[in-house]
Amino acid sequence: MDLFETSLISGVVSGLLYALAGVGLVVIYRVSGYVSFAQGDIAAVALYLGFWLHQGGVPYLLVAVAVVVAGAALGGLIGRFVVVPMERFGILAAAMATIAVGITIQGLENAFIGGEARPFPSAGEGAALTIGSVTLTWADVISFVVCGAIVAVLAAGFKRTRVGIAMRAVHDNPSAAELLGVASISLKRMSWIVSGALAGVTGLFIAPIYSLTPTSVNAIVVFGFAAIVVGGFDSIAGAVVAGIAIGIATNLTAAYISTDLVTLSLFLMLVTVLLVRPQGLFGRRPMARV
Repeated sequence: MDLFETSLISGVVSGLLYALAGVGLVVIYRVSGYVSFAQGDIAAVALYLGFWLHQGGVPYLLVAVAVVVAGAALGGLIGRFVVVPMERFGILAAAMATIAVGITIQGLENAFIGGEARPFPSAGEGAALTIGSVTLTWADVISFVVCGAIVAVLAAGFKRTRVGIAMRAVHDNPSAAELLGVASISLKRMSWIVSGALAGVTGLFIAPIYSLTPTSVNAIVVFGFAAIVVGGFDSIAGAVVAGIAIGIATNLTAAYISTDLVTLSLFLMLVTVLLVRPQGLFGRRPMARV
């Protein structure tokens, strides 16, 4: 029973983190129609900056702010000067550009920084909360609260603010949005800034667990991508539900079957959902006028 409780509760905590990683992908998809495969690499650059600041004696709170700001700045630069201009060649070209950016960043990091693992400071130490037989650390609690708050704010923002509605309009019908005066290019650039900031936040909670390497955040981005595939590419609520489901399922697989089968369990979830409901659990069915 203790093992089940531990797997369930830790699955919810890690699932919200997967959801946050997925939401970072949804932000760009909702405007441009493709996802960024450079999210983990953007986070890595920001985290290396945070690591050096912490080594220099800067307090953790300022390190966290610097990581988020650096992620937002780098995401904005990549979107403005690399990926958004590539959209004139189609969304496939833009998506491939994000892969090229990620590979380039990894290569530069390995060449000039090295690939060895570096310890990254945690958001909190020590026991903070006990639920049943499970003790959560301050890092777990802070991760849960921050991820939940960010996802809730973004979900409300997409539905209830003019910017969120305009982003959906640009994705659904770019020509009509332009005719109505929506600045689609500015919104696309903004989505990259927001997505970069989310990559920084995600990295802050991942790096202390897996240590900091050029690719340490990429594994979580894979789970985040799986969350939006299962939940629906344009649904933040779907990303949350799917992220938590994936977190619980993979934790139970690791606890009761084998850690070697975690990836297989994720793959089986993906295949099952795609066969039964290709648009995702909360996704919209594509509609075509005839």
